[in-house]
Amino acid sequence: MLSPRVRLCLGLLTGAVVFLFLAGAISIPFYFESSTILYKFGLDRLLLRSGQVVGLVAGCLLLLQIILGARLKCLDRIYSLNNLFKFHRMIGIIIAGLVIIHPVLVFIPENRLFIPLQLRYWPEFVGLFLLLVIVFTVISSYWRISLKFSFHRWWPIHRATAILIIIAFWIHLMFVSDTFSQSLPKLLAFCVMGLCGLLLLWIRTRGLRNQRKFFTISEIESAGEDAVCLKVTSKTNQMPGHIPGQFGFITPFSPHISKEEHPFTIASSPTNTTFLEFVIRTTGDWTRKLKDLQPGDRVSLSGPFGLFSHLGLSGDKEIIMIAGGIGITPMLSMLRYMADRDDQRKITLIWSNRTVKHIIFQNEFKDLEAQLKGLRIFHILTRDPGSFGETGRLDRRKLNSLASDCGPSAAVFICGPDQMMEEIYHAMVSLGFPKSLIFTERFSL
Repeated sequence: MLSPRVRLCLGLLTGAVVFLFLAGAISIPFYFESSTILYKFGLDRLLLRSGQVVGLVAGCLLLLQIILGARLKCLDRIYSLNNLFKFHRMIGIIIAGLVIIHPVLVFIPENRLFIPLQLRYWPEFVGLFLLLVIVFTVISSYWRISLKFSFHRWWPIHRATAILIIIAFWIHLMFVSDTFSQSLPKLLAFCVMGLCGLLLLWIRTRGLRNQRKFFTISEIESAGEDAVCLKVTSKTNQMPGHIPGQFGFITPFSPHISKEEHPFTIASSPTNTTFLEFVIRTTGDWTRKLKDLQPGDRVSLSGPFGLFSHLGLSGDKEIIMIAGGIGITPMLSMLRYMADRDDQRKITLIWSNRTVKHIIFQNEFKDLEAQLKGLRIFHILTRDPGSFGETGRLDRRKLNSLASDCGPSAAVFICGPDQMMEEIYHAMVSLGFPKSLIFTERFSL
């Protein structure tokens, strides 16, 4: 795991590369003017050139979107994959805004609001098609859950529209003006398009590459209410290295469940080199079928990914872990690793579940609490009026009470449902814990 200082340096370096790439693209309309701009003056010339710049920035961001979605491990080690996906969503909205502004800036100097229905304007109609596809992609992605668009239906459509967008942008760029008919801009455009093609090919063939990394399910058993524990082994007895808290993308190859790729945390400790363990909540349309898998079925694994780990901290740093339901799995991996390393630092685990039955591996957590002298575990039950732990939602008042004995500079790890993480993050900030030491892990795509 890279140190924070190295990650900062590499982050600044990659940011500088992106900035130079955008600056180079923005300069093209100034050094290689299109013939149409030669007849524009004053405000019209400014608007038309601004429209060209906006369009090129949107195109460059499309390339950046491919890079962010390619799950490159080199970028994951710097930014963490969940942050890259967050950037991916944010940039998608920016692109949608740019492609809406672009035709407005271009059409105003031409004194028109609509494209004439003439064949010679076919590149503009390609641009209109591109705008509609981008807006549809952003809406269907950002509001997928609100629109009740299931993941297994949305994901292949999203991947297909990504390819369609790149092709449509390329056609529109090359034929809508004569800027890219000039030798240097044309050469640069072909190089960028070639890079896009190689990245898309690399992404599309990831499944074939992962099939060489097959693992076999050795055990599958219940891990509590609506949860299953999946253990996988390798025929070569060589398990992929990982750090505690990381996750991977699993694709099952079994007649009992559809072949879909989903991210799950590796719950086992890195010190365990005989198998990888995944504990999965089975409440979704796809995950509830995981219990039908059988020992001997095969899975492929892409990863591991993520920086949600205590290994980035000093060896004696106090830790507060706050988990919601199955969000305990990265913490479980960390605690198992700490137990194997006899790490006796002060750890406070606050764990919210619906009922006692939803608490996974109850006996093991009791053993961990006995083995790790600095570990204290507090249970919160939201739908169980029994006497086991506290009841009700985990709010600021409960956090203030449970973390009252914790140091103000303790590192805080939060994992659970998105809304819960958002609320707890703000609660911990309001209680005085530094933002730089509050870590969250999201798998939302």
